[in-house]
Amino acid sequence: MSEQAKPKPAGEEDVAWRSFPQFEKVLGPEGMGTLMEKIEKTCRRLDDLTRNGAPQEQSRARAAMTAYGRTMDLLRRLNELRDQMAAQGPK
Repeated sequence: MSEQAKPKPAGEEDVAWRSFPQFEKVLGPEGMGTLMEKIEKTCRRLDDLTRNGAPQEQSRARAAMTAYGRTMDLLRRLNELRDQMAAQGPK
């Protein structure tokens, strides 16, 4: 590879394009509560299906609840990390 063809690492001033406003909105303090409420509501519906649905629905509902549980764990961890970063202040 020639010198011109080699990629260069992005400098700190060149990271503005890495903005994700929708993620920031949803994963921010206000959006997180709303998202968790929606997930919990969905899990209640899935729980009802695991009790009252057809066998195939019960199986799919259990798998979906497992996935939602893992998602909630990930969201809690993201919250913890965001709070830790906020407590450290700007670098």
